[in-house]
Amino acid sequence: MVWVSLICLVIFIFMAGSLFMKNTDVFSPARLFIIIWSMVLGLANLKFSRYQITWTSFSWIMIIISLFSVLCGMFVVYVINLNKPIKTIISIRSLINDGAFDSGRLFRIIILLFLAYIISYIVTVLIIGYVPLFTKYPGVARNDWGVFGFGLFVQSFPSIIFAVILYFLITKGERNKKILLFLVLAITFVTYAFLLQRYYLIFAVLLSMVAMYYLTNALRVKNTLIISLIILILLFSVTFVRLTGAITNYLYYLSDMKYSIKYAFMTEPYMYVVMNVENLANAIQHLDKFSYGTFSFDFIFALTGIKHQMSQYLGFVEFPNLISNNYNTYTMFFVYYRDFGILGLGLIPFILGVVFSTAYYKMRTFPSIHTISIYAVFAFVIIFSFFVPIITFLHFVFNLILISYFTKAVGSKAIKHSLNPDQ
Repeated sequence: MVWVSLICLVIFIFMAGSLFMKNTDVFSPARLFIIIWSMVLGLANLKFSRYQITWTSFSWIMIIISLFSVLCGMFVVYVINLNKPIKTIISIRSLINDGAFDSGRLFRIIILLFLAYIISYIVTVLIIGYVPLFTKYPGVARNDWGVFGFGLFVQSFPSIIFAVILYFLITKGERNKKILLFLVLAITFVTYAFLLQRYYLIFAVLLSMVAMYYLTNALRVKNTLIISLIILILLFSVTFVRLTGAITNYLYYLSDMKYSIKYAFMTEPYMYVVMNVENLANAIQHLDKFSYGTFSFDFIFALTGIKHQMSQYLGFVEFPNLISNNYNTYTMFFVYYRDFGILGLGLIPFILGVVFSTAYYKMRTFPSIHTISIYAVFAFVIIFSFFVPIITFLHFVFNLILISYFTKAVGSKAIKHSLNPDQ
């Protein structure tokens, strides 16, 4: 529906334009969520691919309930904090100069995490026998790369990168340690890039980006947008490597696009954004049984090692009702409908909205390295809510625990002195 696209894209342009207003917080949760989803819905309803379907009224209602529930949760927390003083972004950035940090402890934690990462990486390579980038079909090889247990530490990549960036931000002097940590960062980044797992590459970059926005003056709105563009380039450069032997025109025909082949370069980013919500709309209307928590609490079953066996025993299909096997993600919301139906879409996204917004206001009220870092993690979840339910993944939960631990261990104190609240 063109008129739906028009409305959504107008909202997107308006909200994106508001980022340039004075004293605007670029990463405030509701604004961020509306920007992302107005863009996604606006693009999806252009229906540039023949894979895209006409959404039923039921699918529309379920999608609207999902989005509205998140925003309601955020609004509740906003109302609770409406008359409470919050710190300005400028005052939060003074934390670096005013805080007392245990950089030595952070350095030791980074070294321990790096050793766990590199040992797990080597063990996995020895067991499996290859690194995805150096195989004939890297896009396929990456899907089966991993060993239970060791995989957790390999996927601690975002935490290591973030911890190193944090060390550079809060530590003055210590030239030798910084040189060593730069080597740690380089080795970790390059070796993880060999796995062609672009999602956690972006996770690490966005974590660092959000933290730098709140802790330094380096990332103003203009710089933030430039870095976002760099992230997109990184995102699709990894895709290029993964699609060895494929060309832009092949993707164009594979995706059955409606527009001229002259614009084939738009195919991959467009389909990457829209097919998640298309799969959601399609799967919702065809789902005939619920799984009652199996997927919403995936990280628990993954931790016990019974995840795949349980799914096989209960007869759950991993990717039900896909429009095309080339695109197998459903946004953040499908698992909650798959587990609990309409109740799941109404309740769990509402709770998540409350959690995201609570983390934000805690950061704005009592800013510290810890509160800023936790919100940075949730900002990433908001930005990629159109893609996968990352909050249900064991690797994500593990990284969240690691980040929570070492940012507390840094020992910074929240700003105590009186500051003018934002208007």
